[in-house]
Amino acid sequence: MPQIAQLKSLVCAAVAGGALLGSVLMGVAPASASEAKLLTASQEATVRATMDGANVSADVQDRLIAKLNAGQPLDSQTDATPVSTRSESLREGGTRSVEVFADGSQRWVESDAVAPASTGRPGGVTTLGLNPSKTGCKSSGGWNTNCKIGISDFVSNAGFYLDYTTNKIRDVRGAYCNNSVGDASCSAKLRRATASSAGPAWAELTFKAGIGPIGNVASGAFGLRVSGSSASVYG
Repeated sequence: MPQIAQLKSLVCAAVAGGALLGSVLMGVAPASASEAKLLTASQEATVRATMDGANVSADVQDRLIAKLNAGQPLDSQTDATPVSTRSESLREGGTRSVEVFADGSQRWVESDAVAPASTGRPGGVTTLGLNPSKTGCKSSGGWNTNCKIGISDFVSNAGFYLDYTTNKIRDVRGAYCNNSVGDASCSAKLRRATASSAGPAWAELTFKAGIGPIGNVASGAFGLRVSGSSASVYG
């Protein structure tokens, strides 16, 4: 759910950018084969429907569902490094960045961050240039307003809204996070309002997510940094 992080979500993001982009794995002991499945039939159906939409093969789906039922996060929910990254066109216009991981899970930035500024950073963090015309941003008084930063994966999504202009971010708001296989909590904050010698202007969403009755299986962060006229999503 982007790290954007972990819309990365989120990067929501996770972002999540869902369970999300740029996540930091929290230690959880795998369930034994004799233990009951952690996912309900409804939760499993929801996850499989999302994977169907991403054209994930049945055998990969089975492996990923087995991981979740054992209380293990997908690679897309951890700080694993993606094995490939690609761009996809969206039916509503624009593109999204899709990260694919060794276990077959995926994480994508839903904020139309389309121009890569740099990729392959340590910890699986990807930074992408933000296209303000394709993130819901509106131009008002010299600011890009109501811009959405979000990250998603197969089980979750997260994001938030903000305004930004050259070297500045303001009014961080509207944080949301959803997890189809357990609980989720998130909070968005303005870390640095104005770029300075300390670093770029910076807004970030942090999140925690669980699997079934197990809480805090994954946690992480994603957000937006603005330096000069350049805005980049990380997660």
